[in-house]
Amino acid sequence: MAIMSAMQGSTAPGRAIALAVAGGALLTISDAGLKYLAGDLPPGQIMFIRGVIAGFALVMATLGTRGAAALKPQKWGLHAARGLMAAVATFTYLVGIGSLPLATATSILFASPILLTAMAPVFIGESVGWRRWLAVIVGFIGVLIIVRPAGDAFQWAAVMILLAAFGESVRDLITRGASGRETTHSMLFSMMVVVGLAGLFVPPYDWPPLSGEHWLMIIMASLIWTSAHFLLIEAFQFGEAALLAPFRYCNLFFAAILGFLIWGDLPDWLTWAGSAVIISSGLYILHREVLRKAPVMAADPVHDTAADDDGAAPR
Repeated sequence: MAIMSAMQGSTAPGRAIALAVAGGALLTISDAGLKYLAGDLPPGQIMFIRGVIAGFALVMATLGTRGAAALKPQKWGLHAARGLMAAVATFTYLVGIGSLPLATATSILFASPILLTAMAPVFIGESVGWRRWLAVIVGFIGVLIIVRPAGDAFQWAAVMILLAAFGESVRDLITRGASGRETTHSMLFSMMVVVGLAGLFVPPYDWPPLSGEHWLMIIMASLIWTSAHFLLIEAFQFGEAALLAPFRYCNLFFAAILGFLIWGDLPDWLTWAGSAVIISSGLYILHREVLRKAPVMAADPVHDTAADDDGAAPR
């Protein structure tokens, strides 16, 4: 994605991995907060309030470190389209997360890189070989194992989380296919603004008053979410995307632990099995992507690839 320049080699792999794992853990904590809030508040209200809080925190942090210029978009259409897809992902995630164990929702979201690979030929004309297509098919089988569309355990909530993964994938494809260069701060800020404003147009419009507990939870979730993105962005400054991508799957174990401690939820064995299939497929797609880019990198030492600014977590 054309946001951050990826390096050739990792300057500090241990530090990069630690930052990525910590960022993933914070994202999972933020998701737990969203799951709690989704049980009491409508999605639009959560989207708007979190957008305001997170956006304010990002502006203050950016002004103190990078200056106002880092927040200015260069391609407004790109920012708007990307923000709208993030809004779709956020809304569908909030609709689904209240009815699913946190670990199950996290597992389904791992379908995002699989969906991204499947849509790349249509959206940006990227060639996908038969091995990666096979991995995509296997990954979808893993999703079906979790969602179980023909079984008694089927839940529309799982479909909503799958739609959230679709939103993430389109968001990433919009960014990957864009020309030019945008700062990570501007991309994050525009996403927060668009998602927050989208919340105003999402029914129901009769928002309930927030209790002190609600305010505390949403403020903490918003600040944790913003901090997580900064850690993930920092991780990409010290390590390659190929190094860090496998560690995103640590989020599943964080989600399982939090889900059990807070709600007493534990995924069933089919969810674990489906997760293993999805993770294996995603790692193989990553492996083929690295092999595909290797000749280009060797021929052009200044060839510029990019990493997703969000750590694949638009929520």
